[in-house]
Amino acid sequence: MTATTTGPRLSRRVQELPASQTLALAARAKALAAEGKPVISFSAGEPDFTSPSLVGEAAKAAIDAGDTHYPPVPGTAALRQAIVDRVKRETGHVADPGRVLVSTGAKQVLYNLIHALVDPGDEVVYASPYWVSYPAMVQLAGGRGIPIPTRAEEDFRLTPEAVEGALGTKVKAVILNSPSNPTGAVMSPEDMKAIVKLCLDRGVTLISDEIYGGLVYGDAKHTSAFSVDDPRVAENVVLVDGVSKVYAMTGWRIGYAVGPESLIKAASKIQSQSTSGACAIAQAASAAALDKAGEDAERMRQAFARRCELATELFKEIPGVRVPQALGAFYVFPDFSAYYGSTIEGTEITDSLALSELLLDKALVAAVPGGAFGADGHLRFSYALGESEIREGIGRVKDLLAKADPQPKG
Repeated sequence: MTATTTGPRLSRRVQELPASQTLALAARAKALAAEGKPVISFSAGEPDFTSPSLVGEAAKAAIDAGDTHYPPVPGTAALRQAIVDRVKRETGHVADPGRVLVSTGAKQVLYNLIHALVDPGDEVVYASPYWVSYPAMVQLAGGRGIPIPTRAEEDFRLTPEAVEGALGTKVKAVILNSPSNPTGAVMSPEDMKAIVKLCLDRGVTLISDEIYGGLVYGDAKHTSAFSVDDPRVAENVVLVDGVSKVYAMTGWRIGYAVGPESLIKAASKIQSQSTSGACAIAQAASAAALDKAGEDAERMRQAFARRCELATELFKEIPGVRVPQALGAFYVFPDFSAYYGSTIEGTEITDSLALSELLLDKALVAAVPGGAFGADGHLRFSYALGESEIREGIGRVKDLLAKADPQPKG
């Protein structure tokens, strides 16, 4: 009998997981850049700044001190204390290090939390547009994501009434993301307070993803879920944050959660069977950032504020493109749906993926299709790049769309 080789029999969960529609686009953009083509990428979800110098100095000091061994699974004592101190300083919420979990990035924090909470059939509620990994994480845990549509005309506001309407008997958790990736929307203090209290009243765990909390602009103010004055917050609210965005430390891969001790221990148990503790040297660097890098963070925030204003104004100059006002993070999320059905140089624009491919092919501009975030009329543009590149890149978009037939109205 001759054996037949068919390859590994993959799990059903991975076969059913939707492929990222952005991966092939990103690979093509990198390939074009490697060929020497002048690609301008607005796709990066990370600051273009280097980490503050004091971060590198702390890492070197840790190496010199021989801090190169396995760290505790939930995080080093120094970093967990720095996190507790920062949370108290910025939100007024008093926690202790036993309620802190440090992971290799906020993404792993969220993954651990969802797998610690969600059983097959459970539901998790979040706003749409949403960060691309929320639905996938819930699906991998056997749960069902419940996206709540929000409207650009209403600044992508997630209302307490909409959340209340989504809280069926199977809902295990609500995920909030303010400031938002991809929209840049920032929740008002009133909405945050109302949604937090609603979840507490219903016994639903609230996961507040505040990784962009230090990046708000203009008159906007970030409101943390931990700032809500209710003693029950410590029992059923989890804050997720990290050093990646605010301190330009994406490559250090450090995120954290602060929440109920039982949930933190459960998420830590999952981590203990996957990655164990995050890099000890990166944790030393992160503790230094949280303690001492406030001025560096403010300098970068001010630069992002200028870029946000510039990108928004440039997109407003493109006929037919509607640009919701971003108030935080480092993304704008323009609506290009007026161009859908148009043809440019023989290519019909059918959806956000088709437009993204067209922009890359014809204008050498990389942007993320909005369909990946549940909003196919939009594209996400990160302004985490220099102002001259922002001008050049959006100028290319404007020039290409000027060739559309028929021209959009407005």
